[in-house]
Amino acid sequence: MSVSPISSITRAATRDPNGPLNILTFPTHERYETLLARTGHNFYSYHAPGIKHWNTDYAEIPDNYMLLDESLEGRQVPLSLDLDLVLSQNKFGQFQIAHQIADTLHLPMVSLEHTLPIPFWDQKMRSSLRNMRADANVFISEYSIEGWNWDSQPDTLIIKHGVDSEAFKPEKGLKKESHILSVVNDWINRDWCCGFTIWQEVTKGLPVSVLGDTPGLSKPASSFDELVRAYQSSRIFLNTSTISPVPTSLLEAMACGCAVVSTATCMIPEIIENGVNGFISNDEEELKEMLVELLNNEELAKEVGEQARKTILEDFSEDRFVNEWNKVFDVVSKIPYTGRFK
Repeated sequence: MSVSPISSITRAATRDPNGPLNILTFPTHERYETLLARTGHNFYSYHAPGIKHWNTDYAEIPDNYMLLDESLEGRQVPLSLDLDLVLSQNKFGQFQIAHQIADTLHLPMVSLEHTLPIPFWDQKMRSSLRNMRADANVFISEYSIEGWNWDSQPDTLIIKHGVDSEAFKPEKGLKKESHILSVVNDWINRDWCCGFTIWQEVTKGLPVSVLGDTPGLSKPASSFDELVRAYQSSRIFLNTSTISPVPTSLLEAMACGCAVVSTATCMIPEIIENGVNGFISNDEEELKEMLVELLNNEELAKEVGEQARKTILEDFSEDRFVNEWNKVFDVVSKIPYTGRFK
């Protein structure tokens, strides 16, 4: 990797403490990173084989989020770019690259983990991933920490998701159609974690609409606006995930005032109080009964949807998300390089 630590060392000593940081990261989850960009820092997105590209159908690229030239491969980080820290967003390939860059440039590093270990990983794989520690290790829920069997130390913290409640909000005057919306990518191949088989069973004979890149079943929304409009115009949102700490689509649907029906897995029972701001169950017959009840009871769906949005405003606000991330970036950017990754 043809980069030098000199510029980063110099920047650490001379940068404006009140100015934005320069953060190297990787394209992972467009709408999550859109909110990250609202911290006001500059993000530089590194690309490597196996790492996804930013999809502008999911979210526009923020002005302070720059895609580096992937054609340069290992030379993507220009010598003129003074970086302050590196942010990895998974342990399945990003961490290893982030680790190498942070070590080469003598930079502090943050590790963010959105997901859970894959159930069929063997113990050796799980142990190796648990040993991947950075200067700060961020998880999205307590459930995630437990799922990784992570050794919580002072460098471990939780930052819950945030939702842009101004973008994802009910549209006044727009009637919610009496159908069931689900938003999932690659659903059939990811049946083991996203519950496609469950969805098939509980929606038989019911009016459904699906968005997401799943060949043979559905296509993704053609734009961000189309996605938001789908939430806004749907009375019910159905989530059937089995292994997902906090499905982003579930939170977005709640913000748009959908009545949510979901499997009661992972962190979802901590978010949804059954019968108050949504309905949850792991029994397929119960899930179907909940769907039918909401299809037949528009007023109930409206009441539950209003409570769902209230939950988002209180527990998943953008301001709280941005403030908590800024605290992490501020602390980690001041950590001196000690060669801890050696």
